[in-house]
Amino acid sequence: MKKINRLNLAVLAAASVALIIATASLKADFRPQVNILPIHANAGVTAVLTNTSTPGLFVATATGVVQSSLLGTCVENAQNQVQFPATPDQPVVLNATGSFTSIDGKNSLQFTASGTATPDPANPGFYNSKYQVTFTGGTGALASAKGAAEITEVVMFTSATTGTVAWTLNGFVITPK
Repeated sequence: MKKINRLNLAVLAAASVALIIATASLKADFRPQVNILPIHANAGVTAVLTNTSTPGLFVATATGVVQSSLLGTCVENAQNQVQFPATPDQPVVLNATGSFTSIDGKNSLQFTASGTATPDPANPGFYNSKYQVTFTGGTGALASAKGAAEITEVVMFTSATTGTVAWTLNGFVITPK
């Protein structure tokens, strides 16, 4: 059997240390340093349309109660530009900004949304809408929130300027860890 001289022993020790360091670095946590949380919500909202100086353009102020997987029971406050088309074969164009605020006021989630609405074929007093939502921040634990969702809603006009709205939302919210 061959004896290990001091140089070979030093090389073997250095290689062992290098192997241990390399193995430890492979165990590093490469997961993103963010929380990615699903959000699901449903709401009952009242929308009031206000005329603008532009024909067919209205501002809808929406306020109501939201049940959310992320904020619990909260309140929606939104401003929605509603552009009715010049011809009935075109959809209504919708662009909104707003927030969902927790009942205790500690957390909120801000958003922008855009979408379209079409009259329900069974009753023209009802409109079916779909929005693409972008989360743009908030307050409290959601101050740096980002994310996206989709809202599907139905609007029942109870007068020429007031509607009762029910919607559902499905998406995700990203916050720093």
